[in-house]
Amino acid sequence: MLRRIRTKGQALVEFALAATLIFFLLAAAVDIGLIMFTLQGLHNAAQEGASYGSRWLIFDGGARVYNKNAIIDRIRGEAGTKGGIGFINLYDLDDNGVDDRTEHGYTEPNITIEMLADPSTDGDPTVNVSTGAAENVNCPDNSSSIYVCYIRVTVQTNHKMIFPLAPAFGRTVPLKSSYIMPIRDSVSK
Repeated sequence: MLRRIRTKGQALVEFALAATLIFFLLAAAVDIGLIMFTLQGLHNAAQEGASYGSRWLIFDGGARVYNKNAIIDRIRGEAGTKGGIGFINLYDLDDNGVDDRTEHGYTEPNITIEMLADPSTDGDPTVNVSTGAAENVNCPDNSSSIYVCYIRVTVQTNHKMIFPLAPAFGRTVPLKSSYIMPIRDSVSK
């Protein structure tokens, strides 16, 4: 009888040790899943902004340029009128509880829009084939450029970790997604 009581206690201790490990692994898997969903939301927002910006250019002093305010509105509104799908709030990218439209307006620090040229005409405006180096050449005016121009939209945020051991690795994880698309006017040249 004494042996039977001892084995019950042993099973309880083994279960406690195994359950703790399983709980931590489950929490880490949930956090990684949330990071993936957040990255997908950022990617969709960047793609929507680049797609809109590549098509709807405006005239500014005779030059055709992208409409920054309209692109930012498209990025923020990509996930619906409430600004998010539960994993990321595109109206509060800095995650401080204040709507970015009232806090930053159209000077959103977490959204970057650039117009790039491709001098090597290899289809990648971020690398110059002749030098092999990463090089960004700005395309200031799409209408007079001799190069094919691209628009690059970058959206970034910080993901707050829920994993119990996250303070050892960092409370937040910076997430960023970029999307590059050719300006449709410059492709037809």
